[in-house]
Amino acid sequence: MGLVQPDSGTIDIGETVRFGYYSQEGIAFDEKAKVIDVVNEIAENIELSDGRKMSASQFLQYFLFTPQTQYNFVAKLSGGERRRLYLCTILMRNPNFLVLDEPTNDLDILTLQVLEEYLQSYSGCLIVVSHDRYFMDKVADHLLVFEGDGKLKDFPAGYSRYLEWKELKESEEQ
Repeated sequence: MGLVQPDSGTIDIGETVRFGYYSQEGIAFDEKAKVIDVVNEIAENIELSDGRKMSASQFLQYFLFTPQTQYNFVAKLSGGERRRLYLCTILMRNPNFLVLDEPTNDLDILTLQVLEEYLQSYSGCLIVVSHDRYFMDKVADHLLVFEGDGKLKDFPAGYSRYLEWKELKESEEQ
């Protein structure tokens, strides 16, 4: 993704890798642009990882932007709507390697449900950084857990199962 350079060594990225990075900081949009124009600048038609095809307008509707809202200026959007639009601009590029940094911040429950559904059918590599246990249980079936002191735990199950395992391990050690 090119945001940070390695201290040493090299990074080889495959020719077919398409990164998508959703930052918790978000991005700034042209306040005078209409929502539909923001996404049409990226693509008028979107092919999803499962092969489905949608127009930009249909994709926006999938992420709860009504046809009327699609023609609103970005300046009129709430903070949550701006986050949702930002999410759409990442996902509509159909990345096959997706990094989501605190994706549940500032999203309403309906948007979270749509995002969970989308990610459950996502066929690429997904890395999620989140403190939202419920969300992690919905979208993750394999964890890489940073345990501190440079230790990384590879755990082949969801977050709740990891916590159960961790609790059992700690009780056995006592």
